Amino acid sequence: MLKMKQINKLLFSFSLIFVCTFSFGQRLESIKLFSSHTQNYSNHTLDTISIPFWDDFSGSDSIKNNMWSLYENISVKDYYNINAPSLNVIEFDGLNKDGIPYNYDNGYGVSDILESDKINLTSYSLSDSLYLSFFWNYNINGELPDNEDSLKVDFLNQNNNWETVWIKNGGSENYSEIFSFESIPISSEYLHQNFMFKFYNKGNTEGPFDSWLVDYIYLDKNRTKHDSLSLDRTLSYNGFKVLNNYISIPFNHLSFADSFADSVSFTINNLDNQIQPINYSFGAYIKEFDLSLSYSQNKELSPILGGNESRNIINKPIKLSDFSLGKDSITVDFSFYIESGDSTYITKNLITNDTTNFEIKFSNFYSYDDGKAEYAAGLNQKNSELVLEYFTYTSDTLTHIQILFPETIENGYSQNIELVIYKNISGESTKLRSQNVSISYDNFNLNTYELENPLIVEDTFYIGFKQFESNFLAVGLDKNNNTSDKIFYKVDNQWEQNDIIKGSLMIRPLFNNSDLIISGINEKNPTEEIIIFPNPSSGIFYLSKKVEKLKVLDSRGSMLFSDENTDIINLTKTNRGIYYLFIIDNDNQITKKLIIN
Repeated sequence: MLKMKQINKLLFSFSLIFVCTFSFGQRLESIKLFSSHTQNYSNHTLDTISIPFWDDFSGSDSIKNNMWSLYENISVKDYYNINAPSLNVIEFDGLNKDGIPYNYDNGYGVSDILESDKINLTSYSLSDSLYLSFFWNYNINGELPDNEDSLKVDFLNQNNNWETVWIKNGGSENYSEIFSFESIPISSEYLHQNFMFKFYNKGNTEGPFDSWLVDYIYLDKNRTKHDSLSLDRTLSYNGFKVLNNYISIPFNHLSFADSFADSVSFTINNLDNQIQPINYSFGAYIKEFDLSLSYSQNKELSPILGGNESRNIINKPIKLSDFSLGKDSITVDFSFYIESGDSTYITKNLITNDTTNFEIKFSNFYSYDDGKAEYAAGLNQKNSELVLEYFTYTSDTLTHIQILFPETIENGYSQNIELVIYKNISGESTKLRSQNVSISYDNFNLNTYELENPLIVEDTFYIGFKQFESNFLAVGLDKNNNTSDKIFYKVDNQWEQNDIIKGSLMIRPLFNNSDLIISGINEKNPTEEIIIFPNPSSGIFYLSKKVEKLKVLDSRGSMLFSDENTDIINLTKTNRGIYYLFIIDNDNQITKKLIIN
């Protein structure tokens, strides 16, 4: 059974690594990243700004520097599973923006710091009732804070000294599934021309430990202690998929994908206590054809959105076969937006969190992942194997396998790996292919391995690798799509289904036409050679014997002909070209090329 060993951050990517081990009497060890301490820094000129001060981090995947003086090591995240008040949150843990631990000598201390610009408050008095508010929570996608860990807010007083005005300790007693609201009054000693505030965390500095999330920071006048209300309607997270399991599938398989399409959902939050009419729209844009598609246009939300209500909007599954438009690949930009009467002020643009976009490229691969590895998982035992289960919507030629091996501080694994492809792993495993390859560590680019002998696959198959040493070998793990039940590992000659790691491993099958000799996934027993003649022909092909079943596919995977107990194929109404014949006979699958001239 997989067990969590330690969490380490990927270098140069805002990504985390779950390093995993097994319960076979092995001692759990920890791995450090850099031993040097990385200082917080800023090259931003300190400006003086005014209130209202508002940032919900929804407008970009990085911090805006027009309000913050120290922010470079703060990561902006979009987690789908945290019920955030609005799009995007900021993350505080023990690593800087490049994924390097701060690594103090004692392994503990202040890590991430977010510090505002100067705010001139000289024209305000206590009667103006200034408050700084925000939402916070533990990061359930990381390692939760312990009792001795803390998230703090400091104010800069008129003597230019920082004073702690709010502190929250970790521990199970402060855990909640929803974000908590906090509001801090601005007392008289802070009403000066150089007022500033900062957020920071204190905890383990050796990795992404003791992780906190913060959202929707707001400073303004005429507020009250419990005034968590804002005339703002928001979306909680960006979408990321339109299929049941997969993020992307081969373009040539889209025509078979309609029955696998999933409903697309978005969450709308009303941060006000009054009801609010909402209209919403959902559509797609295909860049290659300059084509816009509308699925919901200015649709009225019914019943009306209540005060302080969060509601999940579920759109009907998309007819993906509509995207089969004669290209090798397409990129589809999906967008969902609401019209809610939100306003725009000089420093408070409440419209930025009303629109979400996500982009999917349909090319030549299946993927459970979205291309970004927030974490990674791996094995640490010699001769162990790690595979992913895949299901093809139609038969196709598997020509390459892609794997992301993220760069860590201590990439101890140095040998080759053996690529493996299985038809099944239950009972007596059926290995279809194996091939030794080298690995390259990279946080963004997947290793692409061309198969020496391409393979036609259909239905269920498994791809992955076997490792030859006991050093950890971590694979990229996308946390935004949970297909953990597709992960299997083999240790001590026993296959186990993953039940610990949540997410999608970045191991992908690629499909292309191949001029190499190809074979089918179900070939088992030797059988009498089947001869096709004439080949090429004008459309009529004969077989040297009758076969149990056969079918003919084009290069897009579309079925053109099928029959049973036959020895003749009639393709006289089919255009000239190369086609693929699949024969099932005597528990064997045989593949041939047919040429119509």
